[in-house]
Amino acid sequence: MKTWSVESLCLTVAAIVLVLASLVGLIAVSDAHALPRWLFSLVIALSGAALVASLRIRALAIARNHAQSRYRHFIDTAHEGVWTLDGAARTTFANARVAQMFGATPGTLLGRPMHEFLGDNPPRDLAEMTSADAAHVGCTHDLSYRRVDGSIGWAIVSGRPMLGDDGMAAGTLLMLTDITGRKAAELELAAVQIGLEVRIRMRTAELERSNARLRIEVAERQMAENALAESFRELRQLSSHLETIKEDERKRIAKGIHDELGQNLMALKIDVEMLHARASLRHPLLKRKVGDVLDTIDLTIRSVRAIMNDLHPSTLELGLPAAAEWLVQQFGKRSGIATSLTVVEGDGPLPDSHHTDVIFRIIQECLLNILRHAKATRVEIGLDIGIEYLTITIVDNGVGMGPGDAAKVASFGLRGIRERVDVFGGQMVIDSRPGGGTTLAMMIPLESEAAAALED
Repeated sequence: MKTWSVESLCLTVAAIVLVLASLVGLIAVSDAHALPRWLFSLVIALSGAALVASLRIRALAIARNHAQSRYRHFIDTAHEGVWTLDGAARTTFANARVAQMFGATPGTLLGRPMHEFLGDNPPRDLAEMTSADAAHVGCTHDLSYRRVDGSIGWAIVSGRPMLGDDGMAAGTLLMLTDITGRKAAELELAAVQIGLEVRIRMRTAELERSNARLRIEVAERQMAENALAESFRELRQLSSHLETIKEDERKRIAKGIHDELGQNLMALKIDVEMLHARASLRHPLLKRKVGDVLDTIDLTIRSVRAIMNDLHPSTLELGLPAAAEWLVQQFGKRSGIATSLTVVEGDGPLPDSHHTDVIFRIIQECLLNILRHAKATRVEIGLDIGIEYLTITIVDNGVGMGPGDAAKVASFGLRGIRERVDVFGGQMVIDSRPGGGTTLAMMIPLESEAAAALED
């Protein structure tokens, strides 16, 4: 059935009136007495009025179509997303901005449910956004949306019900303002704040160390504490001496293994290789057995080298950065934990051999503690070698520690690390919480009276 527009109906009525006017005119011309003159005038007037009305209605229709075209252009080019849903939360209209945000075209969004794009948000917010209560005045939330390619964006979403002719809610109008860039900036700002907090903690540790020096200076002026200070100094000297003896003993054992066992193994390997080379094809079993012996000797040599590296890595002779890099690589290979090292070298000289040995053992002990207790998947190590201080920062994403865990009786690992740091008059700061990983920061002076006295 064809639907007639108001414009078409008026034009039809005007045409009929004009036809009637023409007939009346013909009758009037053929027979002047057939119709009264006033009736003829009335018909002419009505036909003119109908023509004027139809022209006016046509002008209004053209204006209406122009306004609708401008409105449609405004909606399609708006910077804000316009999205309408029916009562079942399915798309009935989406402008170009919404389609651009979702990575689709407006036509492909029709009929698709809202939860396909906003389903990752709290159900309570979505229910409030699409409330069918006619008295609902609308609401605004920061919501995440999922694009067609699976990536995530963020938008400020304002929703209010669309009312039908009966005054009841017939759907939902959503206005979307993309804030993905702002959210990224907020995350970047949060990362900067975390870095600033770490720097503040390091600065706090340095200030605490300065306060400790002041307290020591005050304590030194009190005669009653001179004996205690002397005893403490001797204890630290003994601890440093024990560490030196242990490291020298490791070096001696490693050298002995290399000189004695290593050379003997190499000589044995040469003899067996000669035997293997002389074994002819007539003795395949002997040749195979000799080959097995060679494999065993190679495995033994590798084990001996691993033992020597554990006792005293040869990379220690190349300086702290090279030794730390070797340690991090070995730890990553053996543990499977993603481990990274960042070294910042200043203008001053590298730490001497005594500092290098102790700092190497500190990092090694920290990594062993992480492997045993932290259950971490990522470890980041930072070395900042300045002129006066060396700063060590070790960060993991493990299970963290609760209050008082570091002071437990069985926490020998942390106590050993703290003792090694204290030998050089350094400071150690632990920042950890359950489930939040652990940050261990140490500041060790490279040249100080305490360290010089301990090394003498």
